[in-house]
Amino acid sequence: MTEGETGLILHVPEAEPVVGPWRSRHDSSAPLGVPAHVTVLYPWIPIELVTDDDRAAVAEIVASMGPLELTFGGFGRFPDVLWLDPRPSEPILALTRAVARRWPAYQPYGGEFGDQPIPHLTVSDTHDPGELGHVIADIEHALPLRSRVDELSLLVRRGDCWVSEQAFPFASAVPQRHARDVAGAADENRGERVHRRRNRSVASLDLGLDVSQ
Repeated sequence: MTEGETGLILHVPEAEPVVGPWRSRHDSSAPLGVPAHVTVLYPWIPIELVTDDDRAAVAEIVASMGPLELTFGGFGRFPDVLWLDPRPSEPILALTRAVARRWPAYQPYGGEFGDQPIPHLTVSDTHDPGELGHVIADIEHALPLRSRVDELSLLVRRGDCWVSEQAFPFASAVPQRHARDVAGAADENRGERVHRRRNRSVASLDLGLDVSQ
């Protein structure tokens, strides 16, 4: 890792109380300031080369998507990594594909794992099977973890740590309940207008009024 490296991540603060103590001991990125997260694209453009147009393009891509409702219900394993499995994974992959298309010179993990690496939240990169058993046993009782992710974060390597440089918000989504309330109110208002028109029509018949205006 070098000064000025960048990555685009989905921060998952709801996972911190559960995985934080283990990540601080067994995830080599945690002591460097990297929060519990799902990586979208790493590495991205070195920060000294990131332009205002690049930032605007990220913001536009992210704003075209709604917030991500993620559930972490189980574990996954790579040879040296224990991780939590985010579902649904397709919105994460869609975001990765979108930013990789926009910056084709920066593919996920340098293309080492293909163009659609498995989305994951790293818990441990320890090699001790016995210790992993303790990690799994401790975290398992807290699953499933649920998180609403409202923004994409730009992390930058500064000296010996990573810092959050900028946040790009997803499009605001109208809660379904609110949408139903609005639709119901609109239906009610339409009903009232129809009711008033009917009453006016009856009045016109009784009083000989012209209500066509």
